Amino acid sequence: MVTKLNKLENTHKEDFYISDSTECVYQPDQKERKLFTFIKGSKDKDFYNLLISRGFRRSQNILYNQVCEGCNKCIPIRIKTNNFKAKKNQKRILSKGKIFQRNITEKATYEQFYLFKEYLNYKHPDSEMNDMIFADYYSMVKNTGIDTKIIEYRLDNVLVSSCITDFLDNALSMVYSFYSPYANKYSLGKYMILDHIKFGKKYDKEIIYLGYWINGCKEMEYKKNFNSSEILINGEWINYEKENY
Repeated sequence: MVTKLNKLENTHKEDFYISDSTECVYQPDQKERKLFTFIKGSKDKDFYNLLISRGFRRSQNILYNQVCEGCNKCIPIRIKTNNFKAKKNQKRILSKGKIFQRNITEKATYEQFYLFKEYLNYKHPDSEMNDMIFADYYSMVKNTGIDTKIIEYRLDNVLVSSCITDFLDNALSMVYSFYSPYANKYSLGKYMILDHIKFGKKYDKEIIYLGYWINGCKEMEYKKNFNSSEILINGEWINYEKENY
């Protein structure tokens, strides 16, 4: 059951809805709710650009934002590519990552899907995403209504990590990244962000959207360790290092 909301500032025809309350994945004692709308096709690209700049994320053809009662810990976070300077440990990660071959494709494959499932079983065994079949994964990539690509990383022709990435006007949105648990020594989660910053500049993308960050959540700590990270506070993007989190 969802409840239709008033239109956002009455400037768009899209309808907004509120989801039912469900248990929060990151805070089991907290119930989460989402404000969401649907991407109906490529004509909604500008609307996507607007909403992601206001803290929304994409899942398949849905754009959503967290509107949990009594909790505002999910903070949108992004990286400004032009202001980024790699730290020593990040330079080491980039150096180790030189052995990988990057491939940008629009194809959703079973090879990617098997790696996706392997990652979920390793990293998020209790997630509802474990119930996904290939058709669900395919929808994450192909039924989006916007320019979505898979960034593949291979070692000796073996797929070791991938990221579902949306190409927006001046930004890249890392929708979901996953990797082989057997390649942990390469810090692939961090490497993929660093590589997105690198090739994002090539495509004149000024921003890399990373999704949400929760202060104190170990699974998300890595997102704040980029010196040009910005967080969305009270509708304004501000440099993370200027906030006392």
